[in-house]
Amino acid sequence: MEAVDAWLKGHPLAAYLVIFVLTGIIYKVAFARKLPVLKSLIVYAVLAVGCVLFWLMFLLRFPIMEILLVTNAMIIIARIRMAMIRRSPSSSRTENK
Repeated sequence: MEAVDAWLKGHPLAAYLVIFVLTGIIYKVAFARKLPVLKSLIVYAVLAVGCVLFWLMFLLRFPIMEILLVTNAMIIIARIRMAMIRRSPSSSRTENK
């Protein structure tokens, strides 16, 4: 991860884009609701402005990339578990209680 951090520190625009994409994934998977297109654009514009703070913290050597990656992994694992629970027959859910 240190090599990636070093490369991203040398390419600040790429670092900002990675932060924006990771934050967008977190928003979309964990918090997003069905919105009209214009409202979605406004939400992502505000998200882009908010990512500037994360970008500055990354440049100041805070572990922002690691935090965003762990957050994405946790959300994805939770979504997979929820999907597995929904697919299981309802009889197995009542037996476990």
